[in-house]
Amino acid sequence: MQSLFGLWQRYGESFLHGMLVTLELTVASLVVGLVVGGVLAFMRMSKIAPLRAIGAVYVEIVRSTPVIVELFFVYYSLAQIGIIIPGVEAAVIVLGGFYGALYSEIFRSGLMSVDFGQREAAEALGLRRRTTLLRVIVPQSLLAILPPGTSAAIDLVKDTALVITIGVGELMYQAYQAGSETFQYTNVFLIAGVLYFIVCYGLSLTVRRWERRVKAAGA
Repeated sequence: MQSLFGLWQRYGESFLHGMLVTLELTVASLVVGLVVGGVLAFMRMSKIAPLRAIGAVYVEIVRSTPVIVELFFVYYSLAQIGIIIPGVEAAVIVLGGFYGALYSEIFRSGLMSVDFGQREAAEALGLRRRTTLLRVIVPQSLLAILPPGTSAAIDLVKDTALVITIGVGELMYQAYQAGSETFQYTNVFLIAGVLYFIVCYGLSLTVRRWERRVKAAGA
């Protein structure tokens, strides 16, 4: 315990800075992922066959490839042909693109979970398609989207640890640096694990409360 306390005294500021970078990467990648996911979901639900095909190909390729392979391709491979992308930007592009593919399926499943009779009722009332989507379909699909969407966001927080491999100074990078200087790898990674747990568990609790409010509002 004394060793842990001593490590925190010495490297606490570095850990907190790394946690801040991790959160910044998470938020930026999540925004990109939500936008990409929304676009892909509507592409896959489109009546235009080429759009459906492009969306399906993107989702299948990205979901079937390890994130770290995509990260290395964007950061290292593209640099060989003169396309140099800084580490943070490469991380956001890759994580946002990968989770965009996951969120597209979450959104699509959520939207399709709403009973078709709801759409027919809205049309019978003379509501336009856009109004039906925004005021009838999307609100009802939230309950189906929130649980898997939250799990994906938590996974995204943890996957930011992969960017240590391209030298981005997030939490795992700072933990590794502290470990290489003190050789107390068990303790530094324990501290990093606790910080990850605090963020992920806090996110889970926040969304659970929001989910209860959504259920109460829809009751």
